Amino acid sequence: MKGVLEALHQGDYDTAIERLTRKALFGSKGEAREALLLLAEVHSLYGEEGLEKAHRALEEAYELGGLEYDPLYRALLGELLALEGRGEKEVRALFLPTEDPRARYHQAQALFYLGRFEEVLRTLKEGLPAFLAWRAEGLRGRALERLGRFREAALAYERGAELALGLERYWLLLDAAAMWLEAGEGERALLALEEASGAVGEEPAEDAATRHYLLARAHFLLDNPNRALEEVLKALALEEESGHKAYGTPLLQGQILLRLGRYPEGMAAFQEALARAEGLERGYVLHEMAVAALDQGAYLEAEEYLEALLREEGYPYQAQALADLAEALYRQGRYQEAEEVARRAMQQGAEAAGELILGHIAYDLMHLEEALAHYRKAAELSEEGSREWVGAQEMVVDTLAQLGYRSPEEILARAEAVLPHVHPADEWHQALLAYRERAEAILREGRRPN
Repeated sequence: MKGVLEALHQGDYDTAIERLTRKALFGSKGEAREALLLLAEVHSLYGEEGLEKAHRALEEAYELGGLEYDPLYRALLGELLALEGRGEKEVRALFLPTEDPRARYHQAQALFYLGRFEEVLRTLKEGLPAFLAWRAEGLRGRALERLGRFREAALAYERGAELALGLERYWLLLDAAAMWLEAGEGERALLALEEASGAVGEEPAEDAATRHYLLARAHFLLDNPNRALEEVLKALALEEESGHKAYGTPLLQGQILLRLGRYPEGMAAFQEALARAEGLERGYVLHEMAVAALDQGAYLEAEEYLEALLREEGYPYQAQALADLAEALYRQGRYQEAEEVARRAMQQGAEAAGELILGHIAYDLMHLEEALAHYRKAAELSEEGSREWVGAQEMVVDTLAQLGYRSPEEILARAEAVLPHVHPADEWHQALLAYRERAEAILREGRRPN
């Protein structure tokens, strides 16, 4: 079997399948059984495409006897059933306690299909043949990715890349780069992408498009939008060449163009993304367009995008979309409608954003005590550093100042907390510094305003 395992590691599946088929036909009973189990393993690597052949190989192996309580056979069968969507109870009933790394790998793969990602991590075991060792790290990476542990996922993909060859190594490095980006580590992503570019000779156009897309994301993350734009344009050109057009590429192009202050071009890129998007993807694009229009001050345009977004079924961030719609209405001076939509947003979970809008409406109507209560509540409900938190803290400070610098200690504490999150070029930065200075002066003088 050594030659078969080497062929599998080299990615020469045709040769491996041919040798295993011959061994199954002409070997001894024990050799045939071993060959058929390995043949089922090979076909299982193809996912749904290999289901029928994998099942056939397992059935032929079982007919040779001695496999009813074999952990590898049962793990493989469990994996195939899990891939078919069978119930967890039925799949788990096939698992036997074992220390065999191969059996445990297939148990882990079955658990992944069942959505049991923590168990995947506990089940994988070292000691696998080379053709499965890199796949185990890839499986570990996918499980960690699903768990939101992006840095660990990136490291797992990189370990897999060290063990893999050719395109498999290249793909794992792309996966690692994507996870470094999710972890906010642009420099590590660039290192993985540089390594990927040297892992193969000529890249398939579709894969090259993915690499340039990831390069664009990395440079964008590192605040280099001009270089990011160069890379995303390369990705778009390669997508044209390959015929595989992902919605995320023009979406990223739009984000980059907006960063560069090129709003009309950015919205045109978003329109292309919307044309490519399918299903839930449409919601993500429409939300991007709405937020861009809000930031641009195009409130009626933002309202139109948000109304379209709210008609999209299944969009997971509908509460935030309602909060954004409330803001668009508020900015147009349509206070009653804005309040109604803000309360709907709060009912669906966007409490901080809703409180912020209610605070703005009360502030504009000079109901300052009511506004202060809403702003304090928004700050309490939101995550430190978030858009809602920053806005709420700014407005608590401002409202307390409008109320005659009541509670200078609170003004000082909130101003100091929020200043690190406000860009020095933002007009709020200077306002907060002035409020802080005045509060400090009041506290030094040991007096309280009336």
